Amino acid sequence: MSYDDVFERMRKRALRIMRDIMSDFDEMEAWMRSMVDDLEEEMRPEQLFEERLKELRSGVLSPLISVHDRGDHLVIVVDLSGSDPRTVDVRLTRDRIAVRAQIRSEALRKAYGQVSWARKVSYYSGEQVLPEPVDPRTAKSELKGGVLIITVRKASS
Repeated sequence: MSYDDVFERMRKRALRIMRDIMSDFDEMEAWMRSMVDDLEEEMRPEQLFEERLKELRSGVLSPLISVHDRGDHLVIVVDLSGSDPRTVDVRLTRDRIAVRAQIRSEALRKAYGQVSWARKVSYYSGEQVLPEPVDPRTAKSELKGGVLIITVRKASS
């Protein structure tokens, strides 16, 4: 076998490898595009914007609620910044949490200044389905700096 044959085989093999790599890149690009399309489909920025405008017009803000699974219990964190701690009302059932709290007017003035629509905002109100059933009787809550933290045991099956 001559050197030319060896180099020709190496060249053909390198071309096959490059074709395979390019094919993999094409598949990854198609996958990434479909992911981006799915995200755009789910997020719908114009819908989110409309929801926020609706909140402001109605005077009710949805609090940010996040739920963290810690094995045998859930930790639920609710952002109620600027709320009056005496007005926080939590309704915890086996499968959902609902929260409502009055927003202090001085907190609104500080956050929004003299914006006219801000004077209409008066409370937080929101609800979220929990990822797993819980036993509401085991709930313990703590409100610190406008953040409500609730620890609750999962319901036994």
